Amino acid sequence: MSLIAALVVAPATAASAVEARPIGPDADFLIAAHQANLTQMKAGRYAARKAGSATVRDLGRQFATYHRKLDGAVRKAARSLDVRLPSSPNSEQLTLLRQYRAAPAAEFDTLFVDSQLLAHRRAIKLGQIVLATGTEAVVRDLVTAVVPVARKHAAALAVARKQIGGAAEQ
Repeated sequence: MSLIAALVVAPATAASAVEARPIGPDADFLIAAHQANLTQMKAGRYAARKAGSATVRDLGRQFATYHRKLDGAVRKAARSLDVRLPSSPNSEQLTLLRQYRAAPAAEFDTLFVDSQLLAHRRAIKLGQIVLATGTEAVVRDLVTAVVPVARKHAAALAVARKQIGGAAEQ
């Protein structure tokens, strides 16, 4: 993900004008957050249906609900900054969703918890980068609200990891 601040400007012609799209840590965060939200909503639904552990099913439902609400705030911030959001998760996220869909029930919980723990840790790091380098107040406010929730989710995932790890050893 590029954190280089630049503005792409295409020359306007009489026939058509191409809008400038802001690029930088704020826009990058909004794009990444939106794609993560799309992924989390679907991943949460998979977990709610496929997980063997009640804890993992509950986490899936919580993640889907939270990210649906968060995506509304991300979309609003993107509109205010004229950032165009993609319509689907990125290729890595799409691959992960395919893995969730294909995972046998016996392997789903471990795959879900481990991959979600990694994703939440990445989100926390990205949030820290945006807080250090971003310039837009609307994005800073969003990140300030998101990072503590990502930490809370990561902690819950770590607990779930211990639970399912212990269950697998018995």
